[in-house]
Amino acid sequence: MKLMNLLAPLSLALAVLAAGICSASAREGPYVDLVDFPHKEANWDRFYDLEDHLIRAFHDLCGDTYCEGEYSNHIALQFRCSVHAASGTVQACTLVIGAGNLEVERGTGRVVPDSRTWACEAPLGANTPVETLHVALAGRDPLRRPLPGSGLSMHDALFDCLN
Repeated sequence: MKLMNLLAPLSLALAVLAAGICSASAREGPYVDLVDFPHKEANWDRFYDLEDHLIRAFHDLCGDTYCEGEYSNHIALQFRCSVHAASGTVQACTLVIGAGNLEVERGTGRVVPDSRTWACEAPLGANTPVETLHVALAGRDPLRRPLPGSGLSMHDALFDCLN
């Protein structure tokens, strides 16, 4: 029993070390989150301002376009982009949309959810520089502006993704 008591802290330490090595090697890949470009959390404020700007634009546009139909409410949940760290070019961006309905079952009083999410990819051209993406999405009506390298807008992508 004493041997088990001595080995428990050692096995815990090894597990923590292994988890640290695994997460460190995952961070050493060629791609980073846009928030972490050019280094950890360097783009934090600018990215979250951009995400908030896109989410507001989505809500302004939603009701009159792709948000009609089976679900009564849609909400833009999160926007994320991956960046090739060495070149500073955007690999991919995705906007996640959620929607749902809640209904009360009259016989039981139970609230029954019906929900769905979509992951809508931004139609970006290959090798779009980070700064070019920021400029393209920072202006007025960011969802309708053509994205660099593709000529398509996030609005085009959302319309295809949500319908």
